[in-house]
Parts: sequence; structure tokens; C-alpha cells
Amino acid sequence: MSNTVSRPENLPDFQSPPLNEVVIGIQFTPPKLYQQIYAGDIWKLFRADYPIVQEQMPLPPTFETFGLPSSPASQLNFITGASHDRFWFLRPDGDELIQFQQDRLHHNWRKVGDETNEYPRFEVMINCFHNELKQLQRYLGTLTPQTLVVNQYEISYINHIELPKDTTPSDWLRFIVFNKYIPDDFSVSFREITRGPNGEPQGRFICETVTGIKPDGKKIISMTLTVRGAPAEPNIDSAIESLTNGRGLIVTRFTELTTDIAHKKWGRIK
Repeated sequence: MSNTVSRPENLPDFQSPPLNEVVIGIQFTPPKLYQQIYAGDIWKLFRADYPIVQEQMPLPPTFETFGLPSSPASQLNFITGASHDRFWFLRPDGDELIQFQQDRLHHNWRKVGDETNEYPRFEVMINCFHNELKQLQRYLGTLTPQTLVVNQYEISYINHIELPKDTTPSDWLRFIVFNKYIPDDFSVSFREITRGPNGEPQGRFICETVTGIKPDGKKIISMTLTVRGAPAEPNIDSAIESLTNGRGLIVTRFTELTTDIAHKKWGRIK
């Protein structure tokens, strides 16, 4: 596929959506001959733009499975050998970061500070991420001839929907309807299976909504929309295609799940 992703013309668009964070990433089979001592070499790939490093707890392997009894979040944990940390490589202002561990690479954008920093748009993020994956793959190929074996992709949009005092959650979300009594807080989540061209289960769309309070005291609904699953082929290009399709599904479902009042507030363009 082409290295450049462009925005579909028919995709809904908003001038000022309530977007707080976007995460795109892949999970892959741990590379051959990789040891944590090489994490410094991987940071060097990105250090010019991401000069700050933080160590985090590792994320467990996560797989979307079908046809098996499971909890809402299907996680299969196989731990062999030494444990590995997760590293954040951050830009100086902290609004973008790369997450790396032995079986994952993620790219995040997020609101920081006074939250006036602008979202660079998905097309910019995914094209950067595609290049970052290719850089990582080239480096790992110097350890031994190999390519990344991608087993899951994941994309999440985290929205913070402010709740003015004279409004209710139903004014913003079509699937939340309270009759006489409005609760102080609530949490709602649901999952939907996504299917490939042959109709077979391919992944899941996940919606998680919960009320919260921002540091400035404003009440919000945090609405996280995620698409996760296995790409059609276990390689970078197929993962990029799956992430791009996942973004289209998230934007479409976000538009369907939110109200006309909300769309007017956020300046819907199409």
C-alpha cells in the first residue's frame, strides 16, 4: 500500500471535537535476539524529536478472541524469560510520545497544559507511525534478518465531553436516556464485533463512557472509543490499513452515538 494515508471525503468531520487523546499502536511477536539493553539503541532512532525518556510498567499481551468463554477484556499472558519495561519517548512539550516495549509500539497525541494544543489529525499521525514502524523494523533486522510479526492493532480516541449545568447526558449521547432522575455519575460500556470482507470476526469496536471531574472542577463524560483486532496479514502495511479502517469506524460510530445538539456545539462540517 502507499506510504501516505489521506482522509476519506465522506468521513464526518468537526471543527472542534471534544478530543483529548489519540493512541495508535501495534502488538507483535517479541523480536529474535532482542534484549532490554538494546532499548537505548531504539530510543536513538527517535531521540531527535523525542528527547525525554520515562520508564513505565509493561502492558500485558492482549488479544481479541472469538468463540471462547471470556471476560469482557480477553487477555492471554505468556511470560517467558526476563521481564521488560515499557519506555515513553516524549517530545519536549509532552503532547506526543512513542511507547515502546519488546512486543509493542504505540504513538500517542494528547492535550497538555491549557489544552489549547491542536490535534495534528490522524493522517499526520498514521504516516509518522508508519515511518516509525519501518525504522524499528530496520533496526531489529540488524540483530538478525527478520520483520515485525504483527498480531494485534489498536486505535483509541479518548473524548472529554463537558457537561454544562443546564444539560443532561442525554443531550450529548443518544444511547444514554434517564427518565425522571439523573444520577450523580454513571459508567456504561459495550462491545461490537467487527468483520472482515469474508464476514468472519476480525476485531472489536469498544465504547467506554464514564463521568468524571476535570482538575478545574468541570464535570465531563469521558468517552473512549477503541478498535482492536488482528490485521489481515501479520505485517506493517496490513496493520496500517487496519488502523486506518479502525479510525473510519470510530469517527462514524462517534457521530452516530452523539446527538445533533452535540454536533452543533462541536461545529460539524459534514
